[in-house]
Amino acid sequence: MSQLDAKRAKLPASAFAYVDSKGRRRLPINDEPHVRNALARFNQVVFEDEAARERARKKLLVAARKYGIVPIGFVTGQLESRASEATAGRLVVELGQAGTPAEFERRVRTALRDPTLVVLHWSDSAGGYLDAEGRRVALPEAAGDARGDRATTLLERHGQPMTALVHSTAVLKTSALLKTVTAAVRLAVENDRLRGQIQAQASESRTLPTGIVTFLLTDVEGSTGLLNRLGDRYATLLADIRAVIRGCVHRAGGREVDARADEFFAVFVRASDALEAALGIERGLRSRAWPDDVGVRVRAGIHSGRPTLTDAGYVGLAVHTVARICSAGHGGQILLSAAARDALGRSRPAGLRMRTLGSHRFHGLRDAVAVVQVLGPELQARFPPLRTVAAMDAELDTKRL
Repeated sequence: MSQLDAKRAKLPASAFAYVDSKGRRRLPINDEPHVRNALARFNQVVFEDEAARERARKKLLVAARKYGIVPIGFVTGQLESRASEATAGRLVVELGQAGTPAEFERRVRTALRDPTLVVLHWSDSAGGYLDAEGRRVALPEAAGDARGDRATTLLERHGQPMTALVHSTAVLKTSALLKTVTAAVRLAVENDRLRGQIQAQASESRTLPTGIVTFLLTDVEGSTGLLNRLGDRYATLLADIRAVIRGCVHRAGGREVDARADEFFAVFVRASDALEAALGIERGLRSRAWPDDVGVRVRAGIHSGRPTLTDAGYVGLAVHTVARICSAGHGGQILLSAAARDALGRSRPAGLRMRTLGSHRFHGLRDAVAVVQVLGPELQARFPPLRTVAAMDAELDTKRL
């Protein structure tokens, strides 16, 4: 035991501002130098609860009075700490009550006293940050833009982008306030992330392309078997599959519409881009090594049409058609409707051919749909018959026999 420790051990408990429930003593106040040191270190001590903190604070102030110390800095720091805690708590409540992204942004502006502040939310499907109107916005480069008056404060969740505050560089001078407000924003966004996701989805939907578009829908073949084989590891496998698909969609200029279970739904302005994404997906999945050497095969359906765009996404016959085309295929197979083939025009990638598979009836669709299969040097050519209404009826008849 050092000389200092031995001397401290001989002091009574009353010589310390704080003694925790386990008897550990903190903040000695037995003389003037120790009191001054305790005043300086008070905010660095972790107290068991707020009541213990308050008792220690009062005891320390009594000791300061005893030695004629006027703890102006200490009192100011305590007031600022209490004010920050109150501001953060109040702001969390206020942000949680914000009914729209625009209202959320207005309240953050008020808290940081910056009328130019913009709150951006990360979107996986857009591959960037979106503003309150659902528009993609680029962050200022480095510490500011060309005028040097803009700065960005980034908030992440589990290492992934979540929210960005783009504000005046003057805000950086109020570091304590900025820290308090960003903490409140983080808590509000995380606590309300489900609602935020719903609102973000609505905002993103309003920015999706309209008119004649081309849909790409993919589906993992044999997903139930993969789940049974991999168990809990299937979630990681599915995330890796989605990463490959999402990357191909973004590189081809498409937009993610929805991703649920083992399906991935995307939209493109040009049919050629949708086909490029589908080809990239097949190549990307084949080139990956999967756990336990499982085979990952994805079927892809492509259809062009004129759907209706709502805040909830696309609705209409075109959506149902691409879903039926995709479900009719097999892993590794890319199927197009005749409408998508025609939309390709002369922009079909070199080296590809189209094999007509005839017109087929699909469940829920009144008219038969002409389907073609994409053929190419890197694609499997032979597959079982399409999984159509007629095929399923024939399979049922066979089972009955």
